[in-house]
Amino acid sequence: MAEQIESTDELLVRAIDKGLGNRIHVRLSRFKERDYLDIRNFYETDDGEWKPTRKGIAVPVELYDELIGAIEAAKEEIANRASAKPSTETGAEISTETP
Repeated sequence: MAEQIESTDELLVRAIDKGLGNRIHVRLSRFKERDYLDIRNFYETDDGEWKPTRKGIAVPVELYDELIGAIEAAKEEIANRASAKPSTETGAEISTETP
């Protein structure tokens, strides 16, 4: 569920837990009359507040479809890499003993 945060021009669409007090925030934001999809790493402070890091990207919403296309292409490549990994069940063993 989307959550309104801090200002009326910023909307948290989703927070993805990375563990160890880190999350990825996917937000819609506005800067200088332009809308952006902001994907950024956040960390949790000692008092439980979530703060942004410098690691992230703000993509103009006009490029959203192109970004999704790139992510879908990356997803295909990830699947190709996963299927190309050598199987550990080949029966072949590597010997570390010297003759």
